[in-house]
Amino acid sequence: MSKILLVDDDEVFNESLKEYLEYKGFTVLSAFNGKQGLEMISTEKPDLVITDIVMPEVEGIELLTSVVIDSLVQRPKIVVISGGGRIGSSNYLSIAREIGADAVFEKPLDFNLLVKEINDLLA
Repeated sequence: MSKILLVDDDEVFNESLKEYLEYKGFTVLSAFNGKQGLEMISTEKPDLVITDIVMPEVEGIELLTSVVIDSLVQRPKIVVISGGGRIGSSNYLSIAREIGADAVFEKPLDFNLLVKEINDLLA
């Protein structure tokens, strides 16, 4: 069974997506900011990370960059999601793609499309 780490500071969204992904058969761990997310990536070794961009302490772009730089041999697949912020979600997502995100999604999120992408990435 694939292990997914969900990193999002919106607790309601985090819990809703976690429950949905568990219902779809994934093992899901949650972190509520990028700092926790980076720590859990090191300790839990997830197969895939879903991260928001705008978060306290360590933002998603910094998390993504750290994972890409530190994981030269094997790294988890990374899906970046964003509902926007100072520069708009599409700009954040373009930056995330350039850095190395495997997939990007805008909020509000279509959970079914996300699961399809997760299955494709983990196949």
